[in-house]
Amino acid sequence: MRHLLIVSTFALFLCGCPAGGRNRPVGRDGAVPTDAGVMDGAPPIDTGRPPIPDSGPYDPFDPDASCGLSIVPTERVPGSLLLVFDRSGSMSDPPGGGSSGPSKWELGRSAINTVLSSAADDLGAGLLLFPTGEGPECNVSLSATVPQVPVAPLSTSRSMISSALTSATPSGGVTPIFDAVRAGYDYLDTLDTIGQRGLVVVTDGAENCDESDRDAVLAQVSSELADNHYMTFVVGLTQSDNVLSTMAFNGGTARNDTCLPECTTDLCSSDSDCPGAATCATIISGFPGFCSCMTDADCPPPLRCTTIPFLGGQCSGDANCCHYSATASSFAADFEAALDEIARRFLESCVFDLPRGTDPSMFDPALVNVGVTFDGEARTVLRRGDDATMDSWSYTTSDYDSIIIQGPICDRLLMGGAVVEIVLGCPTILI
Repeated sequence: MRHLLIVSTFALFLCGCPAGGRNRPVGRDGAVPTDAGVMDGAPPIDTGRPPIPDSGPYDPFDPDASCGLSIVPTERVPGSLLLVFDRSGSMSDPPGGGSSGPSKWELGRSAINTVLSSAADDLGAGLLLFPTGEGPECNVSLSATVPQVPVAPLSTSRSMISSALTSATPSGGVTPIFDAVRAGYDYLDTLDTIGQRGLVVVTDGAENCDESDRDAVLAQVSSELADNHYMTFVVGLTQSDNVLSTMAFNGGTARNDTCLPECTTDLCSSDSDCPGAATCATIISGFPGFCSCMTDADCPPPLRCTTIPFLGGQCSGDANCCHYSATASSFAADFEAALDEIARRFLESCVFDLPRGTDPSMFDPALVNVGVTFDGEARTVLRRGDDATMDSWSYTTSDYDSIIIQGPICDRLLMGGAVVEIVLGCPTILI
Protein backbone atom coordinates (compact mmCIF):
# COMPACT_ATOMS: atom_id res chain seq x y z
CA MET A 1 0.00 0.00 0.00
CA ARG A 2 1.02 3.57 -0.52
CA HIS A 3 2.17 5.22 2.65
CA LEU A 4 1.91 8.89 3.38
CA LEU A 5 5.05 10.71 4.44
CA ILE A 6 4.42 13.82 6.47
CA VAL A 7 7.22 15.54 8.34
CA SER A 8 5.77 16.34 11.77
CA THR A 9 7.32 18.35 14.56
CA PHE A 10 6.11 19.74 17.85
CA ALA A 11 7.03 23.26 18.90
CA LEU A 12 6.92 23.41 22.67
CA PHE A 13 6.59 26.77 24.34
CA LEU A 14 7.62 26.60 27.97
CA CYS A 15 5.52 28.87 30.09
CA GLY A 16 6.37 29.70 33.69
CA CYS A 17 2.80 29.11 34.81
CA PRO A 18 1.36 27.52 37.96
CA ALA A 19 0.21 23.91 37.70
CA GLY A 20 -3.22 24.58 39.19
CA GLY A 21 -6.21 23.88 36.96
CA ARG A 22 -4.39 21.38 34.71
CA ASN A 23 -5.65 17.96 33.66
CA ARG A 24 -9.21 18.78 34.63
CA PRO A 25 -12.02 16.27 33.94
CA VAL A 26 -13.98 17.08 30.79
CA GLY A 27 -17.08 15.91 28.96
CA ARG A 28 -17.21 13.23 26.29
CA ASP A 29 -16.33 15.75 23.59
CA GLY A 30 -13.15 16.71 25.42
CA ALA A 31 -14.31 20.29 25.95
CA VAL A 32 -12.26 22.47 28.26
CA PRO A 33 -12.90 26.00 29.55
CA THR A 34 -11.81 28.80 27.24
CA ASP A 35 -9.80 30.34 30.07
CA ALA A 36 -7.41 27.68 31.30
CA GLY A 37 -7.68 28.98 34.84
CA VAL A 38 -11.47 29.31 35.11
CA MET A 39 -13.78 26.45 36.02
CA ASP A 40 -17.46 26.58 35.04
CA GLY A 41 -19.24 29.19 37.17
CA ALA A 42 -16.08 30.42 38.87
CA PRO A 43 -14.90 34.05 38.72
CA PRO A 44 -11.82 34.84 36.62
CA ILE A 45 -8.51 34.55 38.40
CA ASP A 46 -5.04 35.76 37.60
CA THR A 47 -3.08 32.73 36.38
CA GLY A 48 -0.07 34.62 35.09
CA ARG A 49 -0.60 33.12 31.62
CA PRO A 50 -0.77 35.03 28.35
CA PRO A 51 -4.36 36.25 27.81
CA ILE A 52 -6.43 35.00 24.91
CA PRO A 53 -6.77 37.94 22.51
CA ASP A 54 -10.32 39.20 21.98
CA SER A 55 -9.50 40.48 18.51
CA GLY A 56 -6.67 41.17 16.15
CA PRO A 57 -3.84 38.92 14.95
CA TYR A 58 -2.45 36.30 17.29
CA ASP A 59 0.28 33.85 16.31
CA PRO A 60 1.12 31.33 19.07
CA PHE A 61 4.08 30.20 16.98
CA ASP A 62 5.71 33.64 17.10
CA PRO A 63 8.92 33.42 19.22
CA ASP A 64 8.11 36.93 20.43
CA ALA A 65 5.02 35.57 22.20
CA SER A 66 7.29 35.48 25.29
CA CYS A 67 6.66 31.82 26.08
CA GLY A 68 10.10 30.39 25.11
CA LEU A 69 10.73 27.78 22.39
CA SER A 70 11.64 24.07 22.31
CA ILE A 71 10.90 21.22 19.85
CA VAL A 72 9.91 17.59 20.54
CA PRO A 73 9.00 14.88 17.94
CA THR A 74 5.54 13.45 17.19
CA GLU A 75 4.13 10.80 14.87
CA ARG A 76 0.89 9.73 13.24
CA VAL A 77 -1.26 7.41 15.38
CA PRO A 78 -2.45 4.08 13.85
CA GLY A 79 -6.23 3.74 13.58
CA SER A 80 -8.65 1.01 14.69
CA LEU A 81 -11.16 -0.39 12.19
CA LEU A 82 -14.00 -2.84 12.90
CA LEU A 83 -15.19 -4.72 9.80
CA VAL A 84 -18.97 -5.22 10.13
CA PHE A 85 -19.56 -7.94 7.54
CA ASP A 86 -22.88 -9.30 6.28
CA ARG A 87 -23.22 -13.11 6.48
CA SER A 88 -26.93 -13.32 5.62
CA GLY A 89 -28.13 -16.17 3.38
CA SER A 90 -28.05 -14.09 0.19
CA MET A 91 -24.26 -13.87 0.48
CA SER A 92 -24.13 -17.52 -0.65
CA ASP A 93 -25.43 -16.48 -4.10
CA PRO A 94 -23.16 -15.54 -7.03
CA PRO A 95 -22.93 -11.75 -7.61
CA GLY A 96 -24.95 -11.91 -10.81
CA GLY A 97 -27.53 -14.34 -9.52
CA GLY A 98 -28.04 -17.83 -10.86
CA SER A 99 -26.67 -21.01 -9.35
CA SER A 100 -23.15 -21.31 -10.76
CA GLY A 101 -19.86 -19.56 -10.01
CA PRO A 102 -18.24 -18.41 -6.76
CA SER A 103 -20.54 -16.81 -4.20
CA LYS A 104 -20.40 -13.26 -2.88
CA TRP A 105 -19.20 -14.73 0.41
CA GLU A 106 -16.29 -16.57 -1.21
CA LEU A 107 -15.27 -13.61 -3.34
CA GLY A 108 -15.67 -11.21 -0.44
CA ARG A 109 -13.61 -13.38 1.91
CA SER A 110 -10.83 -13.59 -0.66
CA ALA A 111 -10.84 -9.80 -1.19
CA ILE A 112 -10.64 -9.13 2.56
CA ASN A 113 -7.71 -11.52 2.98
CA THR A 114 -5.90 -9.99 0.00
CA VAL A 115 -6.23 -6.41 1.26
CA LEU A 116 -5.34 -7.24 4.85
CA SER A 117 -2.27 -9.18 3.74
CA SER A 118 -0.75 -6.02 2.31
CA ALA A 119 -1.99 -3.54 4.93
CA ALA A 120 0.45 -2.18 7.50
CA ASP A 121 0.93 -4.38 10.57
CA ASP A 122 0.17 -1.51 12.96
CA LEU A 123 -3.32 -0.86 11.52
CA GLY A 124 -5.82 -2.08 14.10
CA ALA A 125 -8.57 -4.33 12.69
CA GLY A 126 -11.33 -6.59 13.99
CA LEU A 127 -14.37 -8.47 12.64
CA LEU A 128 -18.08 -8.46 13.51
CA LEU A 129 -20.29 -10.84 11.49
CA PHE A 130 -24.04 -10.27 11.31
CA PRO A 131 -26.46 -11.89 11.83
CA THR A 132 -24.73 -14.26 14.23
CA GLY A 133 -26.92 -17.27 13.47
CA GLU A 134 -27.78 -17.52 17.15
CA GLY A 135 -31.24 -16.93 18.58
CA PRO A 136 -33.73 -14.80 16.59
CA GLU A 137 -32.52 -14.06 13.08
CA CYS A 138 -32.55 -10.30 13.70
CA ASN A 139 -30.32 -10.70 16.74
CA VAL A 140 -26.79 -9.37 16.26
CA SER A 141 -25.90 -10.81 19.69
CA LEU A 142 -22.64 -8.96 20.23
CA SER A 143 -23.00 -9.19 24.02
CA ALA A 144 -22.25 -5.45 23.91
CA THR A 145 -18.46 -5.70 24.09
CA VAL A 146 -16.80 -8.49 22.10
CA PRO A 147 -17.07 -9.16 18.33
CA GLN A 148 -15.91 -12.39 16.66
CA VAL A 149 -12.40 -10.92 16.33
CA PRO A 150 -11.52 -8.05 18.70
CA VAL A 151 -9.66 -5.08 17.22
CA ALA A 152 -5.88 -5.51 17.46
CA PRO A 153 -2.88 -4.65 15.28
CA LEU A 154 -3.00 -6.66 12.06
CA SER A 155 0.21 -8.38 13.10
CA THR A 156 -2.06 -10.14 15.61
CA SER A 157 -5.58 -10.02 14.16
CA ARG A 158 -4.85 -10.73 10.47
CA SER A 159 -4.76 -14.53 10.86
CA MET A 160 -7.70 -14.45 13.30
CA ILE A 161 -9.90 -12.60 10.81
CA SER A 162 -8.97 -15.04 8.05
CA SER A 163 -9.75 -18.00 10.29
CA ALA A 164 -13.11 -16.56 11.39
CA LEU A 165 -14.16 -15.95 7.78
CA THR A 166 -13.13 -19.51 6.83
CA SER A 167 -15.10 -21.02 9.71
CA ALA A 168 -18.28 -19.00 9.15
CA THR A 169 -20.92 -19.56 6.48
CA PRO A 170 -23.80 -17.37 5.26
CA SER A 171 -27.12 -18.13 6.94
CA GLY A 172 -30.44 -16.49 7.73
CA GLY A 173 -32.95 -14.62 5.64
CA VAL A 174 -32.63 -11.18 7.24
CA THR A 175 -30.15 -8.32 7.23
CA PRO A 176 -30.05 -6.45 10.59
CA ILE A 177 -27.77 -3.64 9.41
CA PHE A 178 -28.97 -1.10 11.98
CA ASP A 179 -28.39 -3.35 14.99
CA ALA A 180 -24.98 -4.33 13.62
CA VAL A 181 -23.98 -0.67 13.28
CA ARG A 182 -25.16 0.09 16.82
CA ALA A 183 -23.24 -2.90 18.15
CA GLY A 184 -20.15 -1.71 16.29
CA TYR A 185 -20.29 1.72 17.90
CA ASP A 186 -20.82 0.14 21.34
CA TYR A 187 -17.68 -1.89 20.82
CA LEU A 188 -15.60 1.10 19.63
CA ASP A 189 -16.57 2.80 22.90
CA THR A 190 -14.74 0.06 24.82
CA LEU A 191 -11.39 0.48 23.06
CA ASP A 192 -8.52 2.23 24.79
CA THR A 193 -6.60 3.00 21.58
CA ILE A 194 -5.84 6.68 20.97
CA GLY A 195 -5.99 6.79 17.17
CA GLN A 196 -8.87 7.22 14.74
CA ARG A 197 -11.68 4.67 15.12
CA GLY A 198 -14.23 3.56 12.57
CA LEU A 199 -16.55 0.95 11.08
CA VAL A 200 -16.52 -0.63 7.63
CA VAL A 201 -20.08 -1.81 7.00
CA VAL A 202 -20.30 -4.37 4.17
CA THR A 203 -23.67 -5.72 3.01
CA ASP A 204 -25.42 -7.09 -0.04
CA GLY A 205 -28.92 -6.20 1.12
CA ALA A 206 -31.17 -3.60 2.66
CA GLU A 207 -32.21 -3.36 6.30
CA ASN A 208 -35.23 -5.61 6.86
CA CYS A 209 -35.41 -6.00 10.65
CA ASP A 210 -35.92 -2.48 12.04
CA GLU A 211 -36.82 -0.33 9.05
CA SER A 212 -38.64 2.15 11.31
CA ASP A 213 -35.30 2.98 12.99
CA ARG A 214 -33.83 4.44 9.81
CA ASP A 215 -33.88 8.12 10.82
CA ALA A 216 -32.59 7.41 14.34
CA VAL A 217 -29.69 5.30 13.09
CA LEU A 218 -28.66 7.77 10.39
CA ALA A 219 -28.73 10.54 13.00
CA GLN A 220 -26.55 8.40 15.29
CA VAL A 221 -24.01 7.96 12.48
CA SER A 222 -23.71 11.75 12.32
CA SER A 223 -23.41 12.16 16.08
CA GLU A 224 -20.79 9.41 16.39
CA LEU A 225 -18.65 11.34 13.90
CA ALA A 226 -19.23 14.71 15.54
CA ASP A 227 -18.92 13.58 19.16
CA ASN A 228 -16.42 10.71 18.99
CA HIS A 229 -14.77 11.11 15.55
CA TYR A 230 -15.95 7.60 14.58
CA MET A 231 -15.81 7.30 10.78
CA THR A 232 -18.34 5.00 9.07
CA PHE A 233 -17.36 3.50 5.71
CA VAL A 234 -19.97 1.58 3.71
CA VAL A 235 -19.60 -0.94 0.89
CA GLY A 236 -22.67 -2.20 -0.97
CA LEU A 237 -22.17 -5.59 -2.60
CA THR A 238 -24.41 -5.33 -5.69
CA GLN A 239 -26.58 -3.12 -3.47
CA SER A 240 -27.17 0.62 -3.72
CA ASP A 241 -29.82 2.48 -1.79
CA ASN A 242 -30.33 5.77 0.00
CA VAL A 243 -29.70 4.28 3.45
CA LEU A 244 -26.21 3.04 2.57
CA SER A 245 -25.41 6.27 0.73
CA THR A 246 -26.61 8.51 3.56
CA MET A 247 -24.80 6.38 6.14
CA ALA A 248 -21.50 6.94 4.31
CA PHE A 249 -22.22 10.66 3.87
CA ASN A 250 -23.16 11.15 7.54
CA GLY A 251 -20.17 9.03 8.59
CA GLY A 252 -17.69 11.39 6.93
CA THR A 253 -16.57 8.91 4.25
CA ALA A 254 -18.28 10.02 1.03
CA ARG A 255 -16.38 8.49 -1.89
CA ASN A 256 -16.36 11.78 -3.82
CA ASP A 257 -17.27 15.44 -3.41
CA THR A 258 -20.34 15.36 -5.66
CA CYS A 259 -22.16 12.26 -4.38
CA LEU A 260 -25.78 12.47 -3.22
CA PRO A 261 -26.97 10.99 0.09
CA GLU A 262 -30.36 10.46 -1.57
CA CYS A 263 -28.92 8.95 -4.73
CA THR A 264 -31.64 6.51 -5.82
CA THR A 265 -35.42 6.23 -5.81
CA ASP A 266 -36.50 4.34 -2.72
CA LEU A 267 -38.53 1.17 -2.89
CA CYS A 268 -42.21 1.57 -2.16
CA SER A 269 -45.23 -0.42 -1.02
CA SER A 270 -47.89 2.15 -1.92
CA ASP A 271 -48.28 5.52 -3.62
CA SER A 272 -47.96 7.25 -0.24
CA ASP A 273 -44.30 6.14 -0.13
CA CYS A 274 -43.46 8.18 -3.24
CA PRO A 275 -42.81 11.92 -3.48
CA GLY A 276 -45.11 14.30 -5.32
CA ALA A 277 -47.39 12.78 -7.93
CA ALA A 278 -45.23 9.68 -8.44
CA THR A 279 -46.96 6.33 -8.11
CA CYS A 280 -45.68 3.02 -6.81
CA ALA A 281 -45.13 0.53 -9.64
CA THR A 282 -44.99 -3.11 -8.55
CA ILE A 283 -43.50 -5.75 -10.82
CA ILE A 284 -44.29 -8.78 -8.65
CA SER A 285 -47.36 -8.75 -6.41
CA GLY A 286 -46.52 -8.80 -2.74
CA PHE A 287 -42.97 -7.45 -3.22
CA PRO A 288 -41.77 -3.83 -2.98
CA GLY A 289 -41.97 -1.78 -6.13
CA PHE A 290 -40.36 1.46 -7.29
CA CYS A 291 -41.59 5.05 -7.49
CA SER A 292 -42.38 6.02 -11.06
CA CYS A 293 -41.17 9.19 -12.74
CA MET A 294 -42.58 11.54 -15.36
CA THR A 295 -39.46 13.45 -16.40
CA ASP A 296 -35.71 13.46 -15.66
CA ALA A 297 -36.39 16.14 -13.02
CA ASP A 298 -38.09 13.45 -10.90
CA CYS A 299 -34.82 11.49 -10.68
CA PRO A 300 -31.66 12.23 -8.65
CA PRO A 301 -28.87 13.09 -11.12
CA PRO A 302 -27.33 11.56 -13.11
CA LEU A 303 -30.27 9.10 -13.27
CA ARG A 304 -32.70 9.58 -16.14
CA CYS A 305 -36.40 8.78 -16.45
CA THR A 306 -36.85 5.78 -18.74
CA THR A 307 -40.23 4.50 -19.91
CA ILE A 308 -41.01 0.86 -19.20
CA PRO A 309 -44.01 -0.71 -21.01
CA PHE A 310 -47.08 -1.10 -18.76
CA LEU A 311 -45.19 0.32 -15.74
CA GLY A 312 -44.58 3.95 -16.68
CA GLY A 313 -41.28 5.72 -16.04
CA GLN A 314 -38.41 4.43 -13.93
CA CYS A 315 -35.24 6.25 -12.88
CA SER A 316 -32.31 4.36 -14.38
CA GLY A 317 -28.57 4.67 -14.87
CA ASP A 318 -25.50 4.63 -12.61
CA ALA A 319 -26.40 6.39 -9.38
CA ASN A 320 -23.92 8.84 -7.82
CA CYS A 321 -24.10 7.33 -4.33
CA CYS A 322 -21.74 8.18 -1.47
CA HIS A 323 -20.89 4.61 -0.48
CA TYR A 324 -18.54 2.26 -2.29
CA SER A 325 -20.14 -0.41 -4.45
CA ALA A 326 -19.17 -3.73 -5.99
CA THR A 327 -21.11 -4.46 -9.16
CA ALA A 328 -22.04 -7.92 -10.39
CA SER A 329 -19.87 -7.63 -13.51
CA SER A 330 -16.64 -6.80 -11.64
CA PHE A 331 -17.51 -7.81 -8.11
CA ALA A 332 -14.15 -9.08 -6.83
CA ALA A 333 -12.11 -6.23 -8.32
CA ASP A 334 -14.57 -3.57 -7.12
CA PHE A 335 -14.71 -4.91 -3.57
CA GLU A 336 -10.96 -5.31 -3.30
CA ALA A 337 -10.39 -1.78 -4.63
CA ALA A 338 -12.92 -0.36 -2.16
CA LEU A 339 -11.32 -2.10 0.82
CA ASP A 340 -7.84 -1.06 -0.29
CA GLU A 341 -8.86 2.60 -0.55
CA ILE A 342 -10.65 2.47 2.81
CA ALA A 343 -7.58 0.95 4.51
CA ARG A 344 -5.35 3.60 2.91
CA ARG A 345 -7.63 6.48 3.87
CA PHE A 346 -7.88 5.23 7.40
CA LEU A 347 -4.21 4.41 7.86
CA GLU A 348 -3.33 7.83 6.52
CA SER A 349 -5.78 9.63 8.79
CA CYS A 350 -5.06 13.03 10.29
CA VAL A 351 -4.64 11.85 13.89
CA PHE A 352 -1.38 12.77 15.60
CA ASP A 353 0.17 11.86 18.92
CA LEU A 354 0.20 14.55 21.61
CA PRO A 355 3.19 14.18 23.97
CA ARG A 356 3.16 16.15 27.20
CA GLY A 357 6.47 17.93 26.54
CA THR A 358 9.66 17.76 28.57
CA ASP A 359 7.73 18.27 31.83
CA PRO A 360 4.40 16.34 31.64
CA SER A 361 3.27 17.83 34.96
CA MET A 362 3.13 21.24 33.26
CA PHE A 363 0.85 20.07 30.40
CA ASP A 364 -2.39 22.02 30.10
CA PRO A 365 -4.98 21.05 27.41
CA ALA A 366 -6.17 24.65 27.25
CA LEU A 367 -2.69 25.79 26.17
CA VAL A 368 -2.36 23.86 22.90
CA ASN A 369 -2.28 25.18 19.33
CA VAL A 370 -1.81 23.46 15.97
CA GLY A 371 -0.20 24.72 12.77
CA VAL A 372 0.14 23.19 9.31
CA THR A 373 2.65 24.38 6.72
CA PHE A 374 2.47 23.20 3.10
CA ASP A 375 5.42 23.44 0.74
CA GLY A 376 5.84 27.00 -0.50
CA GLU A 377 3.07 28.40 1.74
CA ALA A 378 2.91 30.28 5.01
CA ARG A 379 1.90 28.36 8.12
CA THR A 380 -1.83 27.97 8.75
CA VAL A 381 -2.74 28.19 12.44
CA LEU A 382 -5.84 26.08 13.01
CA ARG A 383 -8.52 26.89 15.53
CA ARG A 384 -9.91 24.25 17.86
CA GLY A 385 -13.54 23.20 17.39
CA ASP A 386 -15.89 20.25 17.02
CA ASP A 387 -17.16 20.94 13.48
CA ALA A 388 -15.51 18.22 11.39
CA THR A 389 -16.41 20.04 8.16
CA MET A 390 -14.23 23.08 8.99
CA ASP A 391 -10.45 23.40 8.84
CA SER A 392 -9.80 22.92 12.55
CA TRP A 393 -8.51 20.48 15.13
CA SER A 394 -9.93 18.70 18.14
CA TYR A 395 -8.94 16.21 20.82
CA THR A 396 -9.83 12.62 19.96
CA THR A 397 -10.50 11.69 23.60
CA SER A 398 -10.88 13.39 26.96
CA ASP A 399 -7.45 12.02 27.93
CA TYR A 400 -5.72 14.42 25.50
CA ASP A 401 -3.45 11.68 24.12
CA SER A 402 -3.91 12.71 20.49
CA ILE A 403 -5.45 15.35 18.24
CA ILE A 404 -7.27 15.11 14.92
CA ILE A 405 -6.95 17.64 12.12
CA GLN A 406 -10.27 17.91 10.32
CA GLY A 407 -11.98 19.57 7.41
CA PRO A 408 -10.72 19.93 3.80
CA ILE A 409 -7.19 20.60 5.07
CA CYS A 410 -6.98 16.94 6.15
CA ASP A 411 -7.38 15.85 2.51
CA ARG A 412 -4.44 18.08 1.60
CA LEU A 413 -2.39 16.60 4.41
CA LEU A 414 -2.97 13.12 3.03
CA MET A 415 -1.30 14.19 -0.22
CA GLY A 416 1.99 14.84 1.61
CA GLY A 417 4.42 17.73 1.51
CA ALA A 418 3.40 19.32 4.80
CA VAL A 419 4.79 20.02 8.28
CA VAL A 420 2.52 19.66 11.31
CA GLU A 421 3.52 21.61 14.42
CA ILE A 422 1.94 21.68 17.84
CA VAL A 423 2.64 24.49 20.30
CA LEU A 424 2.22 23.98 24.03
CA GLY A 425 2.06 26.92 26.42
CA CYS A 426 -0.02 29.56 24.66
CA PRO A 427 -3.83 29.87 25.09
CA THR A 428 -5.77 27.75 22.60
CA ILE A 429 -7.36 29.69 19.75
CA LEU A 430 -11.00 28.53 19.49
CA ILE A 431 -13.46 28.67 16.63
